Amino acid sequence: MVPVLVHVARTGLTRRSRALMARRRRNPPPTDELGATPSRRQTIDGGLFRTTRGIVLAKAVSGAGSAGVVVVTARQLAPEGRGVFVLLFTLTTFALFACGLGVNISGRLELVAADDPVRSGDYLGLTCALTLLQALVCALLAVTLLPLLDVRLSASTVVAFTLLGGSVIAGYLIIDALNAYGHTVPAAVVDAVAGLLQLAFVLIVAALGATTVEPFLAALFGAYALEIVLGLYVLRRIGVPIRPHYHWPHWLRLLRRGPSAMAIQLGQLSIFKIDRYLVALFLSPAAVGVYSVAAAFPELLRIAPNAMAQPVFYRLASRSASVRDFARARRLCLALMVVVGAVIALAAPSIVSIAFGPEYSGAVTPLRLLLVAELGLAVFYIDGASLSGQDRVRETAAAVVAGVVVAVASYLVLIPAFGINGAAIGSIAAYFTMGLVARIYLSRSERA
Repeated sequence: MVPVLVHVARTGLTRRSRALMARRRRNPPPTDELGATPSRRQTIDGGLFRTTRGIVLAKAVSGAGSAGVVVVTARQLAPEGRGVFVLLFTLTTFALFACGLGVNISGRLELVAADDPVRSGDYLGLTCALTLLQALVCALLAVTLLPLLDVRLSASTVVAFTLLGGSVIAGYLIIDALNAYGHTVPAAVVDAVAGLLQLAFVLIVAALGATTVEPFLAALFGAYALEIVLGLYVLRRIGVPIRPHYHWPHWLRLLRRGPSAMAIQLGQLSIFKIDRYLVALFLSPAAVGVYSVAAAFPELLRIAPNAMAQPVFYRLASRSASVRDFARARRLCLALMVVVGAVIALAAPSIVSIAFGPEYSGAVTPLRLLLVAELGLAVFYIDGASLSGQDRVRETAAAVVAGVVVAVASYLVLIPAFGINGAAIGSIAAYFTMGLVARIYLSRSERA
């Protein structure tokens, strides 16, 4: 599988693209992984499918790696240990989007700006600063917030958690630098390799007999550290300078454009992950473990719309396409999700029993409910990327805010009443709210 991914990455780094990048090393031009520029691009629809196909392959591998990590940790740690592991990783993700300050989205606009684009070195310099911030925040949250949920960590576990937090944000921002320059397939390949490394390291830890959270946190840190190295190597390979710079005016440009993007990301994460913390608050860490298993396979459905969103964002941001160019691909993506979701729903009892064991049998019903929720989220991924790619980040943020309001209200009412099934129903309401609001905003602009 790895040789296939390497081939996909190499096809993404075309000779023409590399030559253009070499001539303008400080500010690479907005050529994409197909080697296409607005003046020479073939039909948008065909190009989108070719690009999306490579991203889907890579993200499918990444998703398989993540699913493997879920299975291994669920079996090794049992529901309660798995619940603590999920709470820790979820906290890392919350810190990521808070400490990231929306720089990944602002970077995707500023790095390819037509006039005076931000240098890659300044983006990477800010990445270093935000990595340190994230590590400190993770350490602080580990000793203040988690005890409120009756989760107490040893000093060595806090260190492992802190290192993991810093590595997560660095890898995330480096991958989005690749996306910013239009190299969405290589970015997805780096993510896929990281997913395989996570699974490999987790399997090694499990084979050594680990039954506590700390070794698995260390395994994930090792995988993310290698992802950082690989991401920097690919950036260098396509001609992007990777030496960090500390040019405050450019940092300020990235930070000024970040708040709306940060609101989007924190809002999405609140909808995606706050249910875990409310389940822990109202129920128990063991219930979180079962619910996380229920969410694992529905989240695989996000691969297709998330893959499509990457080239849509880039091509709209670079003004090489219009929203109408993606209508057919959008319909096909949603139809594919319906078919795959129906198959997973039918096989849900067998999937849970075989992959996780009888102690996770309570995950079947919420799994099926979360499959429905993913359809609403797919609409948001595609239409939200279309809005953000046109620099209409505030409208995307408005869709997320609406989803957050519905999510919090639904979770607070439904989780105490219906347990983890109530959390899944709340997700349906929240995801479809986000998708509907984003669709309304996009439709208005299309009519205008």
